[in-house]
Amino acid sequence: MTTRRERKKRETRQKIFDGAIKLFKEHGFESTTIDMISEEADVARGTIFLHFPSKEAILANWGYERILELEERREEWDYGDSCKQRVLRIYKILNEINIQHCDFMRVLIESMKHRKVIESEKNIYFELREIFADIIEEAQEKGRLKRKFNPVVAANMLENIYYNALHDWIRSDGAWPLEEIMEEKVSIVFEGLDD
Repeated sequence: MTTRRERKKRETRQKIFDGAIKLFKEHGFESTTIDMISEEADVARGTIFLHFPSKEAILANWGYERILELEERREEWDYGDSCKQRVLRIYKILNEINIQHCDFMRVLIESMKHRKVIESEKNIYFELREIFADIIEEAQEKGRLKRKFNPVVAANMLENIYYNALHDWIRSDGAWPLEEIMEEKVSIVFEGLDD
């Protein structure tokens, strides 16, 4: 059971996050200042830094929450013997979230050109990579995938497919067939280009 203090802390963190995201959408990541976030969230400037060490950390929090959501929804993707289908189900869940938050995803993708944001987001990439690597390693142990390939390298490829397709989808203003392209790329990874 959480204490009143813990609930208050979580509520304040959420207010800061929600206020920052609103401002990022309206003004862009670069133009949004900590003072603007403080005003929007109705908290002191110092309170922001108690919860997030930087604007970049606020964006990174979005990614962490998505990974947690993916873990919470594990029963929706972690079943069956097909590694490929598990990966595609993960993509589908993440794509549902991305489509729902398209405006924010545009801000996130645009902000990734800034080195500090990339550094803040780095651990998120590794967490998604670890999920894919675990799926691949399990399939290798069951003899469903070749053992000669390093599961982390293969997971990195699947991770790159996801992020590159997401980037292209955002740049096309949502017109790009996200799931179809991801499925085709994943098929190439699992089936190869050879006849």
